Amino acid sequence: MNTNHNDTMSSKKSLHLPEPDLTNITPLSHNLPSTPIIPDALKKSVNAVLRILRVRHTQLNDQAETKQQPNQAD
Repeated sequence: MNTNHNDTMSSKKSLHLPEPDLTNITPLSHNLPSTPIIPDALKKSVNAVLRILRVRHTQLNDQAETKQQPNQAD
């Protein structure tokens, strides 16, 4: 990766965007895709990771609760 910045002018310029017209946003919604944007394979991978994290979170919570509870045998 090249870390030399030859184009110093672009870093000095800033782009000023107009404020969005909230009354005119919904007419553009017909241009949105009707199919899911995230591919199924990616969804499955994300869901698998979330399941693992939920299980781990539950295990950690259970361990913390076990340590906090006094001994019931007394």
